Amino acid sequence: MTLRALLVDDEPVARRRLRALLAAEPRVEIVGECEDGGAALDAVRRLAPDVMFLDVQMPGLDGFDVIELLKPDACPAVIFVTAYDRYAMRAFDVHAADYLLKPFARARLGTAVTRAAALVGTAENPKRLQALVETVRTGRPLQRFLVKGAGRAYAVRVEDVESVEAADHYVELRTGDGVHLVREMLSTLERRLDPERFVRVHRSTIVNVGRIRELRPAAHGECTVLLASGRRVRCSRTYAAAVKRALV
Repeated sequence: MTLRALLVDDEPVARRRLRALLAAEPRVEIVGECEDGGAALDAVRRLAPDVMFLDVQMPGLDGFDVIELLKPDACPAVIFVTAYDRYAMRAFDVHAADYLLKPFARARLGTAVTRAAALVGTAENPKRLQALVETVRTGRPLQRFLVKGAGRAYAVRVEDVESVEAADHYVELRTGDGVHLVREMLSTLERRLDPERFVRVHRSTIVNVGRIRELRPAAHGECTVLLASGRRVRCSRTYAAAVKRALV
């Protein structure tokens, strides 16, 4: 069986090395290369590869974003490639086809190809990948928001977000370049945010502590929060003490 492979890595040197190692692997035919997550999504839909060598950390959409955005029945077997052993290796061991920790040897690559081949076309593959994403997402504070728009998807870094505000079944991420809608409940999102970086100021509003410029007392124990952009948001009495502690 020849596996049609897609290589996804933002580093040209890493792609060249992987391509060179795979040249000696008769079971693999390289059908495409991508340098970012957005291009990877398009390539998977266009080329329908059997296996994808997927870098974990990339600008824009990262490797986990790519998995999350692919339809389960369209997702190839995935061999994650990473230089960062902090990326939930235990989760990879349980859920991924395999992962390669840079730098890796040709023999280790061969083992990964064998494992991926066993998952191609099976119902187990998408289940494992979705479980991996869920495990990683819930196992560490949110680092970026995945925003799905009309015909595109993109990432917003948490450090760029000034406030997160409830809007019916969505939340509004307010940044310096505008407002981004994410279909999520505020309470669910709050559990994934770093409590040292974000604090709730109202039942409908969470703010980035680093973007708070000033607290101004208001009536009945409430406060007005002045943000770095000049915006003002209300801090209810329920959350005032926690906000003040966060600023110490």
